Order: sequence, then C-alpha cells, then structure tokens
Amino acid sequence: MTNLKSLIALIILGASVVLLGASVFTVRETEQALVLELGSWKKTVTEAGLHFKTPFLQDVVYFDKRIILLDTPELIVITQDQKRIIVDAFTQFRVEDPLKVYQAVRNVAGAESRLSIIINSNLRKVFGGREFKDALSGERRALRKAISDSVKDEAEALGIKVVDVRIKRTDLPAENSKPIFDSMIAEREQVAREIRARGEEQAIRIKSKADRDRIVLLAEAEREAQKLRGLGDATAAKIFADAYNQDPEFYAFYRSMIAYNVAFKEKNTTMVLSPTSDFFKYFGDMTGKNKKKK
Repeated sequence: MTNLKSLIALIILGASVVLLGASVFTVRETEQALVLELGSWKKTVTEAGLHFKTPFLQDVVYFDKRIILLDTPELIVITQDQKRIIVDAFTQFRVEDPLKVYQAVRNVAGAESRLSIIINSNLRKVFGGREFKDALSGERRALRKAISDSVKDEAEALGIKVVDVRIKRTDLPAENSKPIFDSMIAEREQVAREIRARGEEQAIRIKSKADRDRIVLLAEAEREAQKLRGLGDATAAKIFADAYNQDPEFYAFYRSMIAYNVAFKEKNTTMVLSPTSDFFKYFGDMTGKNKKKK
C-alpha cells in the first residue's frame, strides 16, 4: 500500500513538473517573443524574465532585438551610361515589430533573405540612375543616403528598422571586356531569382495561413460537434426519463424487448440462464410476473 502511494505521488509530481515546464517560458534581455495559439497571435512579450502561457496549446517564437549585421554578396550593377561596376555593401537592422516580421517572412532568416532582395533592388535602382563617374567619385555619401532611405521605407512594412546601409566598395569588374550579351543574361537571371524568391515567400505565407485557418476551423467544428453531442445525449436522457416516469411497466417491457432483439439476433446464440431469471420474465407473461415452478 505504501509503495502504491509512493508511485501515485511520483506520477503526480512528474505530471506537475511536465505541466509547469509547458506553462512557462523565458525571454532573455536580447530577445522578444510572440505567443501564438494555434498559429494565431495572442501577445507580444518584450520584457525579459519568466512568463506564462497555456500549456500544449500556445507556442512561443523568439526574435533577437539586437542590431543584426547583414553582409550581402557583391553585386554587379549597370550605371546610367551602361557601365558595369561591382558594389559591395552591408546593412545593419533590427526587428522592430516581431508580429509583422512573423506574418511577412516568419523569422529572422526570412527577414534577411527578403531584405537582401530589397537592398539589391535599390542598389540597382540608385546606381542605375547615376553615371559611371559619379558612382566612383566622392558622391558616395549621397548614394548611400539615397539607398538607405529607399530601403528603410520598404523594410518598415516588414516590421524591420534599417539602422544603416554602408557601401564597402565600388570597383570595376575584373572582366571589363565581358560581352554585353552575357551581362544581359546575368541581369535577367538575377531578376528571375528575385521573382522566384518573392513567389516562394508568398507561397509560404499563403500555405501557412491556410494551415492556420484549417486548424482553427477543425477546432471550432470539433467544439461545436461536442456541444451538439452533449445536447443530444441530454435530450435523449430526458426523453427516456420522462417515458419511464409515465409508464414504468411499459418502459421495462420495452427495454426487455430491445434486449431480446440484441441477444437473439444471431441464430447460433447460446445462453446459459435459469428459465425463471428476470431476463425471461416476459416470455410467459406479458405482465412480467414469473410463474413459479410446480
């Protein structure tokens, strides 16, 4: 008996520990978190410390709130006078609105991928509006400001705050004599990659929303079904109770008929019972009174 009590106590203790572990989460000083319930946003936590959530129903997605350095690969751009130059830039950003980031690109990796596309696009746009001599001259500060301003506007819609955009290097490509045809192919391939990246991002967003909506609809349908089943069971129980109260003898007779139908439904049914048992009380007398053996 003592061992059984100890086992029960251990089981209860273990379940309590598991429940407690699933109910709390920690946010560090350098983090912010989203609490999601079935994929839907419930709250944003920006304060560091120990926080609580609904166990097994709510999930937590963390985002770094420090400044993140994004070093984009070198990019070949074409100036206004159709000259090719290499631009090497990096960006400093941080997650300003984690909910927007989650809804748009899911996580920081997605934000970096999308921000890289935005930076490359704006590098092409800004340098494409300048002549070759201006891109390599002392107007780099004006170029950097123009790129930074345009990137900030687009990144803000994603919940990202761009702190700074810096140009590390602008230089002539090693193969200046490369045919224009190859340049056009590279340009078109880059545009195609950007379009595919945007398409994949949109597909992921649509699929995530569809999965989230499916979970919510199934949960609501199951809840409504359980509610209807409960109402049906309650109604059935009330009907049976009312019938029994109106005519207990008939109700007992009716239930016995149902039992006979179920018991003798199969032809090869074998039952070992006394003929005078209550189960057969309606066989010899419709009133249900068993006759004594003579």
